[in-house]
Amino acid sequence: MFFKKISLEERVIKSKNSNDELNTLISDFKPFIASVVQKKVGKYLEYGVDDELSVGLSAFMEAVNSFDVKKGTFLSFSRLVINARVIDFLRKKSKLRTISIDEDSQDENELSTVLNKKSMEKYTLENEEDSVKLEVIEYASLLKNWNIGFNELVRISPKKDTLRQEYKNAAKVIIDNDNILDELMRTKRLPIGEIEKILKIHRKKLERGRIYIIAIVLAILNGLSYLDICKGDGGR
Repeated sequence: MFFKKISLEERVIKSKNSNDELNTLISDFKPFIASVVQKKVGKYLEYGVDDELSVGLSAFMEAVNSFDVKKGTFLSFSRLVINARVIDFLRKKSKLRTISIDEDSQDENELSTVLNKKSMEKYTLENEEDSVKLEVIEYASLLKNWNIGFNELVRISPKKDTLRQEYKNAAKVIIDNDNILDELMRTKRLPIGEIEKILKIHRKKLERGRIYIIAIVLAILNGLSYLDICKGDGGR
């Protein structure tokens, strides 16, 4: 098939030897980094203003360089490194009042086990919510490459189940037909004529659902199992 999903762990390995890959990875995961840091310090932070986020970015890069793909998932590992480095920073700045000493010790002991003893156990995502967050980050990045905004997708998503199903059927036709899929990925234009011949859906209906159909194709191709295209207000 024309398009192959690249896992996060594979992206991390590539980033070890490519500044361009690393910069793209950091850009895509800035929301994740901010979420981890803000949860640790207990307040809203802003890039370019708060030093804690700079520490988080540095810790994320440290996690990339230290990560071993054979040992587990990168998301949980990077969270551990970020938390530990932020705690170090806060301690030096004497701003550690809201974080318990026991939690500090636990984080430091875990990080020591992971980085210094090189005996990291397999890390799994803490819960399903983490998987959803990761998929949203990945999906937003994919949509951006197609000039589709997440808010735009929400706005134009059909309200009616029957119409959503028709658009999902159109997406499946694209995925199952290599020629149609290749044309879509090459031109970034929905091959409406070809789909219309197969499904007998009116051209105007396909044109109205163009963005939604493309979004479904991207979600399926990238194996976003937790993510469901949200119901919006724009469908007819």
